[in-house]
Amino acid sequence: MSEKEHIKEALYSEKKRYFSTVWIVPITALIIGLVLIGKNLSEKGPTVTISFKSATGIVPEKSVVKYKDIVVGHVKDVKFDNNLDSVLITAELNKEMAPYLSEKTRFWIVHARLTTNSVEGLDTLLSGAYIGIEPRRGSQNIREFKGLSEPPIITHDSVGKRYVLEANDRGSLQAGSPIYYKKINVGSVVSYHLSDDHSKVLIDIFIRSPYDSLVTNSTRFWDTSGIDATISADGVDIRTESLTAILSGGIAFGNLKRYIKDTKQAKEYTRFRLFKNIKEAKEINYQRELYFWVYFSHSIRGLKVGSSVEFRGIKIGEVVDYRLVGDVNNSKFDIPILIKIQPQRFAIKGGESNKTKGVNLKILKHLIQKGFRAQLQSGNLLTGEMFINFDFFKDVPPAKIMKKNGYYVLPTVPATIEKLKSDIQTLLDRLSKIPFESIGKNLNESMAILKNETLPEINRATKNAGNMLGEGDNTLKTLNSKTLPRLNDAVREIEELVKSARVNYTASDSEMNRKLIMLLDEIRRTSHSIKNLTDYLERHPESIIRGR
Repeated sequence: MSEKEHIKEALYSEKKRYFSTVWIVPITALIIGLVLIGKNLSEKGPTVTISFKSATGIVPEKSVVKYKDIVVGHVKDVKFDNNLDSVLITAELNKEMAPYLSEKTRFWIVHARLTTNSVEGLDTLLSGAYIGIEPRRGSQNIREFKGLSEPPIITHDSVGKRYVLEANDRGSLQAGSPIYYKKINVGSVVSYHLSDDHSKVLIDIFIRSPYDSLVTNSTRFWDTSGIDATISADGVDIRTESLTAILSGGIAFGNLKRYIKDTKQAKEYTRFRLFKNIKEAKEINYQRELYFWVYFSHSIRGLKVGSSVEFRGIKIGEVVDYRLVGDVNNSKFDIPILIKIQPQRFAIKGGESNKTKGVNLKILKHLIQKGFRAQLQSGNLLTGEMFINFDFFKDVPPAKIMKKNGYYVLPTVPATIEKLKSDIQTLLDRLSKIPFESIGKNLNESMAILKNETLPEINRATKNAGNMLGEGDNTLKTLNSKTLPRLNDAVREIEELVKSARVNYTASDSEMNRKLIMLLDEIRRTSHSIKNLTDYLERHPESIIRGR
């Protein structure tokens, strides 16, 4: 065989053996690997990044993500952001969670905590903290979220309605505070924030179904935080909804159907006013209000804006404002108090006077002529609360009706304590005007005349009568022996009485004079003590119970 033939045979043999069975195994393994990778990629869920202020209890590759107590993901990594301000948690979720990762989705960290309503997250004591999720569909599909600092009060599957309450301040209310209807827990406070003009606090609340149907246009909400204690003539009235309301605040509501005829269910997110207490919530909103001035010159300590204005124990209005006005020329200070009277609180028989828009001047003049006056009185000795009471007073000086700053001025009389002070001062003034020194001097002179002139004349007349009678007549003898000695004894007794009166009553160092001076001093000290006592009670009325 030639060399060329040998080369051709070799080339032919080489072409025949181009594929080897050794490659079957790696190729098969490669195909299987690609299939597994594809399957893994197709079954892999989305990866999300959640920002928290802190990641208490969260451990990478151990902590899980739960929805309704079912594991729907695992935490893969925990790290700080670039500024070290927040913690970024990377979690891989199950595939079925992908359609529910939107702008409405919320995440939060669940760990054991004690609230005023319940104990939450007890299972985390054994299994460790985990991340809770509230998946929701939305318009955007996102993968980066900002976690909540606290678990949400309500979730999207909670059935009920949300409303907004307007309050002057938050008080002790907080997220999660309960809401009661007839002492039944029917909802909770969701959140709170300031209004746009920062004048009010807006409180978002949630009422569970079916209790949300109880909220109508006649519903009124009031704050039940803490303990509402009222001290009155009937005793002490203490009201509270529950221990939870005392600790974390609470709200109650009720319906006033008797004041509103056409009631209908309120729409969601309707705004209501939050009253301070049930008493204020039950007050009727009167449409008509008449304003007047009343002037007092003494202390009004205990009176405040909102204090009651009454007529014989019936509330007819309240205090609106007050101020202090002084005159430099005469050093006189007055306190004008602006009050409002609500005519719809009472009725006047035989006329339409309480239905007119303005003040009926004819009736007002008639009332003032009959002694209609305002007086500042104490409403509660323990708290020192004062109120303005109207009534008809006798023997009061006549008053003219005048107008200042657009409102009529109603006449007043001094308060009871001020009148007591005035009466005591009047008594002292009258006692000081009695001329005790002149009376004593006149009495002393009268006693001297009686002793030095009158009694000697009586003695001389008696002796002359005895001499003229003689010794012969028995009747006259009897008169001389029995009657005249008795008369002499009587004269001596009168002399002793006059002497005693002079010593005891007219002398400057006499016992009677000293006692009279002591009596005057005692009256003066007593009046001073009464004045100090009344002043102290005005400043500290609670001392009646606690003492000084």
